[in-house]
Formats: sequence, C-alpha cells, structure tokens
Amino acid sequence: MTKRKGYERGALGHIYQRTFSRYVIFYTVRDFLEFFMIFSLYAKKYRLRIVGICLMFDHIHFLVEADSQAAITAFIRDYTSAFSLVYNARYGLKGRLFEPYGMANKHGDKAKRTAIAYVYNNPVEGKLTASAEKWPWNFLAYAESKHPFSEKLSLAKASAKLRRGVQFVKFAYSRNRPLTYEQLDALFEKLDTKEALQLTDFIVATYSCIDHGRAIRLYDSYEKMLLAFRSNTGSEYAISEEYDPSSARAYIRMSNYIAKEGRLKNMGALFALPPENKIEYANRMLAACRATPRQVKKFLHIPMEAKALIHRR
Repeated sequence: MTKRKGYERGALGHIYQRTFSRYVIFYTVRDFLEFFMIFSLYAKKYRLRIVGICLMFDHIHFLVEADSQAAITAFIRDYTSAFSLVYNARYGLKGRLFEPYGMANKHGDKAKRTAIAYVYNNPVEGKLTASAEKWPWNFLAYAESKHPFSEKLSLAKASAKLRRGVQFVKFAYSRNRPLTYEQLDALFEKLDTKEALQLTDFIVATYSCIDHGRAIRLYDSYEKMLLAFRSNTGSEYAISEEYDPSSARAYIRMSNYIAKEGRLKNMGALFALPPENKIEYANRMLAACRATPRQVKKFLHIPMEAKALIHRR
C-alpha cells in the first residue's frame, strides 16, 4: 500500500481497508448489518459525509468528505474497535480485524466520478453481480428505494414478530445504538424469507449514513450514474489494491456449503476446530465449492504460508 497522505479538506477521500491477513470477515447477512450499523452511527457522531461505501468479503471501500483528518482518524479508530469487539466475541477470535487504511484525495468532478465508479463497481469486478446496484452491500440500490431487495413493508399485513422487530429497530436507532448480534438473532428467528428480507431492508434504510444525493449530483441523475458505471468501471492508481482474477462468488458458495451441511453453529465453531480437522474441512470445501486454495484459506483463516496443507482432489 502506498504511504498514506492526510485528508485534504474539500476533497473526496477514497479510503480502502484490507482485512488482517486478507481473511474473510463477512460471512452472513448479520455480519454485514452489524458492521454497517456501527459504521453509520460513528459517521454521524463525527459528522462525516459518506458519499459511498462498498463492503466486500475481505476489504472495504468508502468515500468521505470531512472537516479534518482528525475526524476521519477518530472515526476509523472507533468503528474498527467497536466492530472488532463484537465480532471477536461472536466468533471466539482475538486481535485486530483490519490492517491500516489507505487514502487518496480526489479533487475535481471527473476524479470524483472515477472514484465513485471504482468503489461501486467492486462487486462487478469481483464477478459477484452483473451491475453495481445488484450488490446489497454497497447499498447503492437504497438511493432509489427503501426496500430494493424486498416487497414493500406493510405493518398491517406483517406478522406480529416482524412488527415487534420494526419497533425494536426504531427504538435502538433512536438511542444511537447498533443492534447486537444477539438481538439480530432474536429478531430474525422464525421469520420467513420474505419478512427476513423486509427486516434487512428496514435496518439498512433506518441506519444508513450515506448521502446518495452527493454522488448523484455529479452525474445529474441516478439513471445516468448507473449508465456511467456500466460504461466505465473506474480506476484507482493512488491506492494499491490486490487483484484477484478468481470470482468472489466462491465465498458465497462456501458460506452456503456450511449452512446447508448444518453441522456447525457458526463460523466460530469452525475456527475452533483442531488444525487437522480444519484442514480436512478445507479440502472438502475445495472440492465442493469451486474455490481456489487461496480463497479457502482466506475463508477459513488458514495462514497463507501453509501451502502444503490443502490439495485439490
């Protein structure tokens, strides 16, 4: 990563964070939601304008306008610390989740548009979706709708459990608190797929700190912005991002494999396996999930130097 420069007031700051050892940290909807709630609340606390964000399985990008470098530094310190605390407790891990961040300042509308396209098109480049707005975790689709991935929520038609969930989300947000993992578990328990998607959309729309209008104004309209994204994926030369030609959909297949198998409560149970059992599990996933050895190691938090421990069958 290039040496980090300080934020220049008036610029659009493009910030990039890799996960520690390039490990996957986002496995489930609840992981993405937990991070996004914490991120959004701290962005509001430090009065930052978040112009865009994209969460990938092993790294994140966001675009920010701020009054000072100090505000950005405090923001990143606090959200990484808060998320690491609850995430490590969830999965029985220790230590940091993220490496030091990189930042590039963008001045001028053209440079800003290029950075915006680059960030939002990350899932397209990762072969996760055909278009940027189809990826739930760059939150781009929420610029046009509060429920882009679900049917419109009607409390009159919702189950009693979903109605209670909506009220609880409103209450937590009014107190500037993220929902805990345990609260998310309770809220989603026994909801059918339709209502689970509705609750997910409601949580994102309620907590979101993203100023979509700031990005849209650089393109004149949402439709023109999407068209520009499809015509040009953008570029970023000031930040060194690791290129992986393999499809990131392998991480989705691995998550689905674990969920379908049903032998493990969550990823924490897998992380806790003895090394020889974890390697055995890794080899099964390698054969079943059309993943590369590197992807399997990142997914299971196996050190990259353990080259001889995973073999294709």
